Amino acid sequence: MMKAAALRIPTAVLPERLVLPVPDFPARQIGPQMRTGALTGTRQGADEIDLSLELLDVQALDTGRHRAMVVMDPDDRRKLKGFLYMSGIYSPSIERAEESVRAENIQVRWYHQMPRQMAERRMLQGLADKMTATTQVHVEVRDAVRLDDPQLLQVPFVLLTVNTPFDFTDSEAANLGAYLTGGGFLFVDIVSMLWGNYRDDELDIPAVRSLIRSSFQAAGYQEWKDWQFTRLELTHPLYHCFYDVKSLPRGMRDMHFIVGGQDYPPRTLDYLEGIVIGGQLVGVYSMRNYADFWAGIGRETLDWSLANNAINHSSLASAEEPLVYNLGVNLVVYALTREGSLARQLVDAD
Repeated sequence: MMKAAALRIPTAVLPERLVLPVPDFPARQIGPQMRTGALTGTRQGADEIDLSLELLDVQALDTGRHRAMVVMDPDDRRKLKGFLYMSGIYSPSIERAEESVRAENIQVRWYHQMPRQMAERRMLQGLADKMTATTQVHVEVRDAVRLDDPQLLQVPFVLLTVNTPFDFTDSEAANLGAYLTGGGFLFVDIVSMLWGNYRDDELDIPAVRSLIRSSFQAAGYQEWKDWQFTRLELTHPLYHCFYDVKSLPRGMRDMHFIVGGQDYPPRTLDYLEGIVIGGQLVGVYSMRNYADFWAGIGRETLDWSLANNAINHSSLASAEEPLVYNLGVNLVVYALTREGSLARQLVDAD
């Protein structure tokens, strides 16, 4: 993890600790213009002011210029202070596809009947509440950003959940490519329901991978040569940047019915996939549906089951929920502090 002494930080206001701001309008960096090697700074002088992290006023950091700023104690990864504004991604193409599915009422849970923007805001709000409660990072959720909007490059961490196949535009792919190669971080979560007799081809939604592949192609990146999907092992720093996630929790797609009290193995892959550029993780691809946990669906399902004397996956949901929240916190913390992030680029520019 990056040490505070490696950064040039205005010490008249902030302590000698890791400070990670994200600009309102960062310079767009597309494709080969990504310069991770430039993210080094100069050491602060020993005579410069060092304020206590405990005395730092988080509200004073939020001047309205940035979408995020986080101060980290270099000696304790669990000591964080700052603020963050999170957003989901809005795509008219995805919304139209999901409206069609909702109209047909095919393989859609009741809580997926709401528009994708509304669902993702609820998911992010649950994660934001967890971040605020456990990290001293004040997190708020803002409106979703259109996938083809250049302002996407303002957002250090974005969530994209998908429930059904969809089409996408060239401008959406190009803008996502600019985002991923310019320091952004994407968490993709497949949230469609898996029925007991599901087919293997229903486990994933290929349109999402096609969107990501097209985005890199638009940015001038070749799969396998410049970037790739890769298995994200539990030894990766993402799993240990705040909480130590020692095993992969089940997602809502694995909260299947228990027959005769027997617990069956998860239906999804036993690992997450990383979206990697030259060894740098710029996104995570999940087919487990963690985001519904952040929306509180696990608790609501449990309440419904108890009220109706139903024996199903809800008995497992309550046990998995804290682990899924811990993983979510790690995703956000890693997105802010990783090498090549939007936040670190701005610190280097300052």
